Amino acid sequence: MKKILITGISGFVGEYYSQFLQNTTKDSIIHGVSRSKPRWDLLDTIKINQIIEEVHPDYILHLAAFSSVAESWKTPLTSFLNNTNAFLNIIEAVRIQEINCKVLSVGSSEEYGIVKETDLPLPEKYPISPANPYAVARVAQEYLAQIYVSGYNLNICCTRSFNHIGPGQKDHFVVSSIAKQFADIALHNNDPVIKIGAGSITRDFIDIDDVVLAYDAIFRQGIVGETYNVCSGNGYKISDIVHFLSELTGIPVKIEQQKDLFRSVDNPILIGSYKKLQDHTGWKPHIPIQESLKKVYNYWYERLS
Repeated sequence: MKKILITGISGFVGEYYSQFLQNTTKDSIIHGVSRSKPRWDLLDTIKINQIIEEVHPDYILHLAAFSSVAESWKTPLTSFLNNTNAFLNIIEAVRIQEINCKVLSVGSSEEYGIVKETDLPLPEKYPISPANPYAVARVAQEYLAQIYVSGYNLNICCTRSFNHIGPGQKDHFVVSSIAKQFADIALHNNDPVIKIGAGSITRDFIDIDDVVLAYDAIFRQGIVGETYNVCSGNGYKISDIVHFLSELTGIPVKIEQQKDLFRSVDNPILIGSYKKLQDHTGWKPHIPIQESLKKVYNYWYERLS
């Protein structure tokens, strides 16, 4: 039996990945830690060493993080310390206990920073230049992984994951927020106004089910020490998301850009290339954005009913 430890198991991706394992594998034992249930403090080195020793995992999926860029601007110190030290505690426990396991360190497309539109879609070899506190922590996490691979021979792969979307995502993430607003308008006859930040911001949105399959592919076939973009290869403006949902729901709306939702510094456009991941594992995304948006809207419609 393969033992899999998932940090952040009660989070958005953690729940989907654990459900995926339950549905597709019969030879896996799933263990999980999170800030909620079951509650573990990943900054507590004693407890982390304890759980690594008890589980003795074959695989570790490290998802636990303060993943909001906006929140990292408000609390940069907390964001950096949690995102770097939690990962360091885990891989140090693996090193000290000499456990033979594969670690997948999940990072972010925010690591690329402000990029040139002519360089899109971004390959992994594109220079990273983080432009917010959250991204700086993710870059540090990736560098730590590289050091533990080259210096201690740990089996670690990293991702630069682009914007996930899917049912169950919290509404402080942009697509979930917009879908929730549409559902609220449909159910309660509210004014047909959708409130967003900068509508021109362009992002590479990828369905959570494709993300889960990508992480599974990296565990099975990812090369030690490599970093992989997990993305769709397509870019959409935030205003495009509003228009797609307007067409889907049949609700004409007015877009209202709110200054308090703008970030201090924001990447105008981020679109990734998944060629390297496809070359190494055969993975590629399959779910179109319209299907993803329909699932997210239906989730909020049912929840708000």
